[in-house]
Amino acid sequence: MNHKHDQNMDCASIGIVDNDPLVSRALESMFTDRPTPLQVLWNVQSGEDALRLCMDSDMRPDLVLTDLRMPAMDGKELAERLRSEYPTMAVLGMSAFQLEYTTEQLSAAGMSGMIRKEADTQEYVQMIGRILNRPKMMEWREHSFAFERMMLTDTEISVMREYLKGRTTAATARVMHMSEGTIKTHMNNAYRKMGVHSRAEAIRICVREHVL
Repeated sequence: MNHKHDQNMDCASIGIVDNDPLVSRALESMFTDRPTPLQVLWNVQSGEDALRLCMDSDMRPDLVLTDLRMPAMDGKELAERLRSEYPTMAVLGMSAFQLEYTTEQLSAAGMSGMIRKEADTQEYVQMIGRILNRPKMMEWREHSFAFERMMLTDTEISVMREYLKGRTTAATARVMHMSEGTIKTHMNNAYRKMGVHSRAEAIRICVREHVL
């Protein structure tokens, strides 16, 4: 975990607070296992730990992403404490359940916004971008950063183009004068680069990113 954060307006630093370690690790992985404009400074299981870390200016993120339902100090109280100490800090609440507080109560506590805990990476990034007024983050799309680094080969793209035409693996192999095993190897290499697990998902992303 990198404990330095820059002030680039195209990205943002965040801290994660969730009393369930499995959930907090999953959230961190969602932002760090692929290229995103979010830098996770820390990941803790209690509001008390979050407050302690924020006392160090080097560990103070642009935004704290916190679960609302937590023992001892819940997300609403954490937002109140953080905004009292650091008025410019943003706090985004997460919940997988029906809210115990009204939107007005959360806003009055200093909560900058609310998001479903099960939201995808793109939803999180765009919501954080809106809260922090980072235009590029507001428009961020999942995989768009990855595609700049993906470097799919011409052959991998050609194979996917044949699949897009509706050809089977056998037909694609005949057209490209390769064995079916070689075609599958090219596709598996493309899946690995793209971080996907199916032909349909790979083709959908390539079409969306104008690769095909």
